[in-house]
Amino acid sequence: MQRVLFIDRMDPQNADQVAKIWATHDATGLPQKIGVARRTLYRFHGLYVHMVEAVDDIEGDLVDRIFDARNVPSFIETGDALAGFLEPYSPDFRNLKDTAAEEFYQWHA
Repeated sequence: MQRVLFIDRMDPQNADQVAKIWATHDATGLPQKIGVARRTLYRFHGLYVHMVEAVDDIEGDLVDRIFDARNVPSFIETGDALAGFLEPYSPDFRNLKDTAAEEFYQWHA
C-alpha cells in the first residue's frame, strides 16, 4: 500500500464543508481510476491533514499519479471548491507536491 499525507491550513469549523467537497469528488470515479483506495481527513489545531492510500498493484508513484490528474475537470472543480477553505501551510508552496509530507520512518509488525 502506498500512502501520502498532504498538509494545509484549515479553520476547524470548515471540516464538514471540506468533507462534502471530497465526498462529491470521490463519487466521480477519478480516485479509483488513479488507484486511490482510501482517503482520510484530519483536523488538528488549524491544520488539515489529508491521507490518501493506494493499492500497490497500480504502476507508478501515488503522488505523481495524483499530480498528473490535476488537469482532469473533476479534479479542477474540487480544487476550486477547496480553495475557499484551505490555505497552504507555507506561502512558499506552489503546487500539490509542495503540500505532501515526506515520510522518513516506517515500521511493520
